Formats: sequence, C-alpha cells, structure tokens
Amino acid sequence: MGFGILLVGYAFYLNTILPVYTIPVSAIVMAFGLAKLKIWNSGFRGAWRVNFAVALWGLFAAGLAVAIVCGASVPETLTAVVTAVLCLLVMLFHFYLGSGMVSLTQEVGLPYLKGRVFFFRTVTCIYWLLYAFLNLDLGEKLDPILARLLLPMAVVGFVAALIGIAVLFSCYTDIGMPDEKDAPEKKGFFSRMKEKKEEEERKDD
Repeated sequence: MGFGILLVGYAFYLNTILPVYTIPVSAIVMAFGLAKLKIWNSGFRGAWRVNFAVALWGLFAAGLAVAIVCGASVPETLTAVVTAVLCLLVMLFHFYLGSGMVSLTQEVGLPYLKGRVFFFRTVTCIYWLLYAFLNLDLGEKLDPILARLLLPMAVVGFVAALIGIAVLFSCYTDIGMPDEKDAPEKKGFFSRMKEKKEEEERKDD
C-alpha cells in the first residue's frame, strides 16, 4: 500500500544531529510510498506535494552545508534562514501526513490507531516548529541559551522520530501489508469490510 516504503524513508529522521544531510534522502525514498498513498485522501496528496518541496529545498540546504565544510564563504544568516525554511517545510509535511493517516484510520475503523497518529502529528509539528526557531539568527545574546538547547532538542527529535516509526509500523501492519502492491487490492480490502458488515446485518435480521 505504501506504508512499508514510507517506513523505510522515515527512518532517516532518526539522524537529529545533522538532519540537513538525511532529510532530502528521506524525502526521495518516501516519495515512492506517498505515490501509492495519495489516492486515498487529501492529506496524503498534500504530503506528497510538500514532500517534493522538502526534497528540492533539502538538496539545496545539504549542498550549502557541504560548501561550508569545503571552505566556501557563506553568510551565517543565509544558512540560518535556509535551515529554518527546511524545518518549516518538514513541519508542514508532517501535518499533511498525519492528517492523511488520521482520515485513513477513521475509514478502516481503527480508533486506537487514530489516537496514536494524532499524538504523533501534534508532537512532531511542535518539534519542527521549535527547531526552525532555534536555527534562526537571533543575535549574540541568545546564542549561549540556544547552544544549550540544541542537544536536548536533538534528543526530543530522536524520540519524536521513534514515535513516528512506531506509528508508521502500526499502519503498515494493521492497514496495509507489503503484499498489497497496488490500489485495486486495497480497494478489495474495503469491499471485504463492507461485505462483512452486510453479512453481520443479515445475521441480525
């Protein structure tokens, strides 16, 4: 169905120390999973579109980081803004992804999974919003405070990524298994759910 590929790509978010290098790789891998999922609802379609922006902007941010490592003279303000914009795009991606997963869990009747997805979306969006703020150039007076916050934020980001992996794995096992290679098979799943409900109603009559 696409959750398996999405799970593999999302694992790259575990890198919270230098995420600028792995975010574009993650986006490229997840694009294949989202291509299958985007037929189901507007949330996945939004995630699919934003994911392309994450991939392109992430490649630019990674190239900028490599240029700095190689000795290029790049204004700190530019790198700060580029990183902050990347974080905001990732936040928007998680919002749409979480919305798509919430809608799908409602459709298949998995209320326990819906609660987990809602928690994942909320925590992750807040994290990436704060991470974007921490990467802005806010002046020398705040630099020592921000420096002390970077490590705790990296830990929080790692935990948020673990939550995301756990939620995606639940979706992978409870909604779509790897042998479901295309949409018609998944449509058949919903048809079977409907048929089962109709059979139960006939038994009650």
